[in-house]
Amino acid sequence: MPSPRPRRAAVLLVALLGGPLVLAGCAPELVDGTIEPFTTTGGEVVAEESCAGGEFDCVTLTVPSDHFAPASREWEVTFAVRPADGEARGVVVTATGGPGSSGIQLAESYVAAMDPSITDSYDLVFFDQRGIGRSEPFRCDDALAGFDAVIDASADEGDRDRYARLAEGFAEDCFAEAGVFPSEAPLFATRQAVEDLEVFREWYGADALTLYGESYGTQFQQAYAAAHPDRVTSLVLDGVVDPQTPIRSFAAESARAYSDVLALTLTGCDAEPLCADDAPGLSVAAYDELAAELAETPREYSYPLPDGGTEERELTVEELEAAAAGSMSVPHHRLRFARAVNAAVEGDAVPLARLAAANSGADPNTGEVVPDPSFSPALFLAVECQDFPFVPEGSSPRAELDVWLDGAAAAGVEGLRLDDLYYADLPCLFWPRGDEPAPPPPAPVDPAHPVLLLTADTDPNTPAANAVRVHDRDPDSALVVLTGGPHVLFGWGYPCVDRAVLRLLESGQLPARAETTCDDDFGLPYEPLPPGSEEGYEDPYETVALITAELLGPSFEAWPALEPLVLGCPEGGTAEYAMNFSGTVMIELDACAWTPDVPVDGTVEVADGGYGEPTMTVRLPFAMLEAEDGEVDGLFRDQPVR
Repeated sequence: MPSPRPRRAAVLLVALLGGPLVLAGCAPELVDGTIEPFTTTGGEVVAEESCAGGEFDCVTLTVPSDHFAPASREWEVTFAVRPADGEARGVVVTATGGPGSSGIQLAESYVAAMDPSITDSYDLVFFDQRGIGRSEPFRCDDALAGFDAVIDASADEGDRDRYARLAEGFAEDCFAEAGVFPSEAPLFATRQAVEDLEVFREWYGADALTLYGESYGTQFQQAYAAAHPDRVTSLVLDGVVDPQTPIRSFAAESARAYSDVLALTLTGCDAEPLCADDAPGLSVAAYDELAAELAETPREYSYPLPDGGTEERELTVEELEAAAAGSMSVPHHRLRFARAVNAAVEGDAVPLARLAAANSGADPNTGEVVPDPSFSPALFLAVECQDFPFVPEGSSPRAELDVWLDGAAAAGVEGLRLDDLYYADLPCLFWPRGDEPAPPPPAPVDPAHPVLLLTADTDPNTPAANAVRVHDRDPDSALVVLTGGPHVLFGWGYPCVDRAVLRLLESGQLPARAETTCDDDFGLPYEPLPPGSEEGYEDPYETVALITAELLGPSFEAWPALEPLVLGCPEGGTAEYAMNFSGTVMIELDACAWTPDVPVDGTVEVADGGYGEPTMTVRLPFAMLEAEDGEVDGLFRDQPVR
């Protein structure tokens, strides 16, 4: 459910010695406006083993590196298959987001959230798209860490020339580090990857596939359905990308959506009494004042270290905006961001700093960005830069940089709170590419398979207008819009959304109405900031809720759980996290304090990888509390808890 977040390196010796790989033969044929693949080889099993927690069989198949050339060398791509628990009625293939995510590493958690009617009746398939995980990985983490060039519409000619040089150098370094020839860049395009899925379908012996795609996965599944319409049983697009929207228009639309959702989040805080009480005044104005302050001078603060000491650090406007942008896609993350802004307004910068670190994949204690094995930012660029015509015929990368920057005002981007999203794809202007980009999938013309579109009116990643445009081109499709929802809807427990998907899988039927608006609302509560003194702890249940909110915050959610994590608590003491073999998170509190002179000792256990109901036994100066299944027992201010 994820999205991506870069010094020059020596060119690999193999590149100097071997030269570019020759891929071409004769030109591919055009059939009905689409390019027909030459694929005649592949589908040989290279390896087969248990994976994804033992629930899946991982099968590695050979595929042509270039499906559109008459002869090319073989690559290896891995698919994870989970047979149906009962009699299989079909095959559901999930394409996860990014581009750049490992579907296989996400498979176990996705299946855990699935309704039994799916796992009982369908073989489930996840895969590592070519370029990630087990499938010809394309990574350049060092080059990405060294590429720190940023630019916006205010840049002068000198700044633009410098950015162009740095972006060109970054692209060279990235391919060298990845061990991939720049001439191979077109091999990572979506149109190549969907043919890998077709090789798998033929090997598996499935007549047709039920396709579920989320975020970029919707772009992938639309490309497959356009290339192989007779091999699709039904199509579910969740967090819809419209591949026919020009890339610069999509970037501007997304930047506006991010900024709009941020404004809604802040004004929503004013309407929530507990949130408003934490930071009196108007939240939008408070955010703008904080952003202006940090843009002028970073704020110095003391960061609590795991050894019990502190380190002087600075909170920057870049961290504020990273915390904001990384929080807008999920409703409870929006609440968490509003809470962190409130804390900063009240003088505590630590929550915002930890939120920014979590959103950028950085270690909360050292600030070092830790590469995520389940996601490749390099592959994000490798796919994105091939799928769209960033540099039109007759233009140049440097000229198109001017077009993007000079067009910011007309696109309604200039002056937005989160305008950086508009500039995120600019490295693609200087990325190696083929002679010409692949055309977007053609508009569906009365597809034989049903199409279900899922979107939220507060989705900043893939704004709802994308789904509306796809729906308008295919009037027989069904559109479900969730008000106030996240980016990607299915599996979060929204009944209206889940019913539509399950009905399609069980009966092949779309919702009766062409357009459905859902207002499912979990009503997640805002958790107030820690009291300033011991006297502020007035209720045992509120005390347990506060401890839970503080412990299961952004640093915990970003923790990869590969080894224990120790966090310093804001007012002294530590919290140590570890995960046992059953997936239960074990947290040891050693005089951990969020309020001066209120240390908390004890243990907290959270099942389901940290997403279950917490069980805790904790001691405070004025309380001994036990919590389990939402109930609290013990003593609070010398009185039994009722």
